[in-house]
Amino acid sequence: MNNSRGGRRSCRSLYLGIAIVLFFLLFVYTPLPQNYDDQRDALVNHVTSAATGHKPSANGSLPSLATTKSKYAYATFLAGDAHQQELADINDDNYFVAARILTYQILHAPETRSPAGIPFIVLVTKAVSEPKRHRLRLDGAIVIEAETITKPAWVEVETSTWQDVFDKLRLWELTQFDLITFLDGDTVLARPLDGVFNDTAVATRKTSPDIPRPHPGLLPPMPHTYAFASRPEMNTIHTYPPSEETHSYPNIAYLNAGFFVLKPSLDLLAYYLALLQLPDSFVPTLPEQNLLNEVHNWAGAMPWQTLGTEWNIHYPTKEDLDGGVASLHEKWWAPGDSEGLGGYLRGWRWRMEGFYQGREGGGKGHQ
Repeated sequence: MNNSRGGRRSCRSLYLGIAIVLFFLLFVYTPLPQNYDDQRDALVNHVTSAATGHKPSANGSLPSLATTKSKYAYATFLAGDAHQQELADINDDNYFVAARILTYQILHAPETRSPAGIPFIVLVTKAVSEPKRHRLRLDGAIVIEAETITKPAWVEVETSTWQDVFDKLRLWELTQFDLITFLDGDTVLARPLDGVFNDTAVATRKTSPDIPRPHPGLLPPMPHTYAFASRPEMNTIHTYPPSEETHSYPNIAYLNAGFFVLKPSLDLLAYYLALLQLPDSFVPTLPEQNLLNEVHNWAGAMPWQTLGTEWNIHYPTKEDLDGGVASLHEKWWAPGDSEGLGGYLRGWRWRMEGFYQGREGGGKGHQ
């Protein structure tokens, strides 16, 4: 009788051992898809963040300009659509979700967060609702409402979300920072960006005293020094790294205002605003981008400087990502290279939401 019981126990132990081995082989040695983007990924990264000490308290004090000591900052811009009713679920607004993704990537995600703990600012227009602002603050962003810059009648803007785009110029008021790196909301990181603050292009430069000023007598004096660096606009078909030799740029002297580094300056802001009031002083089809190109054109007294190819790329492809570019200027919800980048970009949304849900106790954590 005892031998029979012992035999049954031995069989059960054997079956259990086989089951454990099969489980181990199946879940440890089975390779995961390259672009998997489910909740497991979010949970793993949430645990990683907690283990490495990057787990801000959801109930702690909210970040603000008054509490930051950093001389550098990252920033993006979030506008409301004055012609559209507020969505019932704020997370149905793709641009709002994009701002949350950037907040998560810059402040929390192990692969992309700022090693130096550089703060992230979301500059919002008056039309951005309080629930969105509150959610971004809980996520860790410094939220600032931009004082409206009234668009003059001569500037006609067809895209509804661009109506308040000149409010972005309020970043030049934030003189407590030495430098600010601006990223359009439709940007997704691939790796940390802190090195951009050491790019030689962001150094402070003297405004040339020898080049004649445009519109004499109609504009205030240019500042004596400035710092402004960006990347040229890209062709949709390009190489990585991009170059003139491979015809990657339609015009290498024309900057894209979706990624730039600026030195805040009230004098330079006053110059921008004065130029804005002069009819036909620039082509307004791409409003703030063309204003910046006009003021900082390469033939002028304050030419923009070219950042390294590694920091950002517009119209990105899988080849750009594989090549090592640090950030992709692309809509996470509608990429041009959907086959190559769609899984990667959408995956960041689920990782972001999983992180905050985990941090806030497993609830939705959205509203």
